[in-house]
Amino acid sequence: MSNAPPLPRPERVPSAPFTPGPFLRPVWAEINLAALRHNTRIALEKAGPAKVMAVVKADGYGHGLEPAARAMLEAGAPWLAVATADEAKALRALRGMERIPILVMAPTFPEEAEAVQRCDAAFSVGAVELLRHHLEVARRRGGRARVHIQLDTGIGRDGFRWDDFSYLDAFRGAEEHFEGLFTHFSCSDSDDEEKRAYTTLQIERFNRAIERVREAGFRPFCHAANSAALVSRTEECRYDGVRPGIMLYGIDPFGADYRRWGLRQVMRFASRLSAVRTVEPGDPISYDRLWTVPSRRKIAVVPVGYGDGYMVALTNLSEVVVRGRRVPARGRVCMDQFMVDLEDVPEARVGDEVVLYGRQGDAEVPLEEVAKWARTIPYEIACGVLPRVPRVYTDDETATGVPQQ
Repeated sequence: MSNAPPLPRPERVPSAPFTPGPFLRPVWAEINLAALRHNTRIALEKAGPAKVMAVVKADGYGHGLEPAARAMLEAGAPWLAVATADEAKALRALRGMERIPILVMAPTFPEEAEAVQRCDAAFSVGAVELLRHHLEVARRRGGRARVHIQLDTGIGRDGFRWDDFSYLDAFRGAEEHFEGLFTHFSCSDSDDEEKRAYTTLQIERFNRAIERVREAGFRPFCHAANSAALVSRTEECRYDGVRPGIMLYGIDPFGADYRRWGLRQVMRFASRLSAVRTVEPGDPISYDRLWTVPSRRKIAVVPVGYGDGYMVALTNLSEVVVRGRRVPARGRVCMDQFMVDLEDVPEARVGDEVVLYGRQGDAEVPLEEVAKWARTIPYEIACGVLPRVPRVYTDDETATGVPQQ
């Protein structure tokens, strides 16, 4: 278990009618820390003997770096993984995280070498020149470079090609610096038969590389599985460690139904109706007249827009939840607001809660569905909730929504 200090009692989302609190505009992202811990425990069960490297990069996928990291550590995750050296430094500066193992997955630049080594983070290296530079910095400091060699087994990004072992010579006489060996899967989040076969090829290449490295006398900590590989190909690619990310946030890594893996949703993106008015047939809604009212009805304004991360790509495609029912958004999404059609909820009024992602009562708009409307992946939707949206942290196993009055 983690030695991180316990979280303070979380702040609850205000009930209707909205009362000003830590934020004035009624827009918030509610993050359920109990769900984060639950999902982390699911990953731990799947991983079995392998160590879980819980991924908290990109501000914890938009959920908040520190709260997400602490919840995952409290659930038993022994490692944290980030993308950048700056993220590693931010974690290391937090109280109680002085000795938590941290991995920086994206390539570091030579000028970051000393800083990342000083904060005692493991880090990715995918080129001989950078490896030699890190080893020289470690020699000069009299410390250890916790190098994780990244192999490109087929993603076509960074790292040593899987059959290139030039890094082994650099570690001769410096074996203590060779801590890990890892790869990234290109399409493990697809059920397509051809793509599944490609993942199998990547696994086989990684296995051959591990065998060669071990024959050379090295015993690095090996890891490969992301969320999709962990839940769907557990036995094939546990290795010494796994790196789940999106599943920890209650999102199906295949972009389908998070519940099939036993996950719980973590984020509710919510607001309140700021205006409700009756419009007449033929009235246009929002910029560029992309939707025209077909009959007399009520249209409401939601004070959220692409300036908050609610994408323009959702124009005339998305639905939200009002009074426990899903209603369609109408017209172009603006920077600070968008409109919804209340034809099926005529009793709705100003101040009613509206849920953009997540559950209210028995109705839900899964984040995976929002991603399909926007023709993107759930990762972008989660990370895209922008900083001006306050994060409000709950810690309730049964939290499903804010009650209406």
